[in-house]
Order: sequence, then structure tokens, then C-alpha cells
Amino acid sequence: MSYPRCIVCYRSVGWIGLVVNLCLSFLKVFVGLISGSQALVIDALYSAKDVLTSFLILFGLKYSRQPIDEEHQFGHGKAEFLFSLTVGLSMMVITGLFVYFEAGKLLSGVATHKAPHMIALWAALFVLGANVFLWYYTRCVSIQINSPIVSILSQHQKSDAYSSLAVACGIVGSHYLGLPWLDTLVAVGECLDLFHLGIKISWDSFQGLMDVAAPRELVRKIHDLASTVSGVRSVEEVQTRRIGQEIWISLVIGVDPELTVERGKEISLWVESRLVDSIPHLGDVSVHFKSAEGSLPELKQVEGEIAAMRQQLAQMQAATGGA
Repeated sequence: MSYPRCIVCYRSVGWIGLVVNLCLSFLKVFVGLISGSQALVIDALYSAKDVLTSFLILFGLKYSRQPIDEEHQFGHGKAEFLFSLTVGLSMMVITGLFVYFEAGKLLSGVATHKAPHMIALWAALFVLGANVFLWYYTRCVSIQINSPIVSILSQHQKSDAYSSLAVACGIVGSHYLGLPWLDTLVAVGECLDLFHLGIKISWDSFQGLMDVAAPRELVRKIHDLASTVSGVRSVEEVQTRRIGQEIWISLVIGVDPELTVERGKEISLWVESRLVDSIPHLGDVSVHFKSAEGSLPELKQVEGEIAAMRQQLAQMQAATGGA
């Protein structure tokens, strides 16, 4: 974390998201029903999913940060991906049902549509401002603690802001453009957007559960950092995996085949130190070394010992034969 106060946000982001989105959800449903705005009622689903996400953050961050134990030797970080997958699948099921019902209303005929009351517009603008604030706040927290599930909450708040803006535009169009069906059209668009977001969240969570590698930019940075360490002739292999908020790295470097084992281990420790100082959110790093020509330094020593033994044996045989 870049600032000491980040720890305060880390501990409170779940509660703030839970309380604020719960209030926004009730506000949208209440105003949407009394004003007749279908889009505002559907917009409440955006806040409802954020309530669920915030609840999972409260539980998920606490569980995923538990220390490594005998049964979980890689930690509990994957719990965040599992909770995120729950959010994504829930969104797909709920919004799929709403798409079906709202599409039916849209196709039922223009005569059945009625422009919502203007109070819905003011509610949508208020919610827009609240979502923009939460978007910036949760994005800052997700960057500082590198949490997948807080990052999802940040994405949700961003989509909520766009949704509230669309609701406001739909209400204006219903009143001033003579298009009363526009509010229902916005509601259908919101459902489709939520369904698409659910697919994206589910896919990202599935990749996390399948030990997807770190982004290519980070892998390239790891390669470059290791290459700059004195004594490293080549970087043979870089393996990465995401464990919740942390990145785990396994690295194989090539060194001079004439070096001793102790010297090779020393260079490996230098590489580990360089990565720990330069890579944020690093959970574990393991650096192995081998000869840059493809043989282990230990093998070089063994070959030398075998050659010496053969020379001694030849000398002993020569001495015996001479006797």
C-alpha cells in the first residue's frame, strides 16, 4: 500500500459499499415505482448486485487473508475468485429473467407505454453523482490492495454510473421527445448490460481459479529485472500465478557454468531481493539457477571429481603393473 491511510479504506470499503448501495437500491425501487419508471426499477439491480459484492468483500477479504496452514499450503487467496464467480453467475440468472419480461413489455405496443414522472429524473441524477464518487473510491482501494473482488466492485460502480446516466437520458427523451417507450428500452438495455457484465466477471473468476498467469507486461518486467542482476547470463523460465491479491513467481536463471553452487545460490538471492523490492503485491518468489550452457553447476563439479578419480585409478594401476 502506498499510504498509511490505505489500511483504513481497506477495512471499511466493504461496509461503505454495503450501506451506500443498499440505500441507493431502496431509493431507486421506491422512486421508480411511484414515478412509473421501469428503467429506474431495473437500475436498482445494479445497486443490489453491489450490495451482494460488498457483503462478499466483507467475508471474502477476511477469509482470503488467513495465513498459510497445513491444509492450504498456497494460502486462501482463491476464495476471492470463488466469491466473484458467485456474483457473476447470480447476475446472469437474475438479469436473464428480467430481459425476458422487459422485452415483452417493449413489444407489447406503444399505447401501453407512459412517460415516467420527472421525480425519477432527479433521483437518477442524484444516484449518478453517488456512483461516480464510489467508482473513484473503490478503484483507488482496489489498486492499492490488488484485490480481485474490490476491483469487481469498482467496475460495478462505473457501470452503475453509466446506467444512471442512461436512465436520466431515457426520462428526458420520454418527456421532451414524445417517446414514452424510451424508458422501457433503457430498462432492456440495462438488463443486457448486466448480463454481459455477469459473463465477464464469471470468465475472469474462472481464469483466476485455473491459475492464469500474470499479465504479459508484468512477466516482461520480471524478465528484465532478473536480467539486470550481476551474474545472471540468461533468464531461462518465468512462471507466474495469481493467488487472490498476490502474485506468486517461479524463476529459472542461467549463470556461468564455472561458478560454484554457493555462488549460484547467492546470485539467486540477489534476484529474489530485486523482485521483492520492485514487484508490488508479491506473495512468494522462488528463483532456481542452472548453467547457462544447459548443465547444472553441481554436474560440473561431479564431472571434475570423476576425472580426478579416473586419473588416480590409472596411476594406481600403472604402479601395480610396474611392481
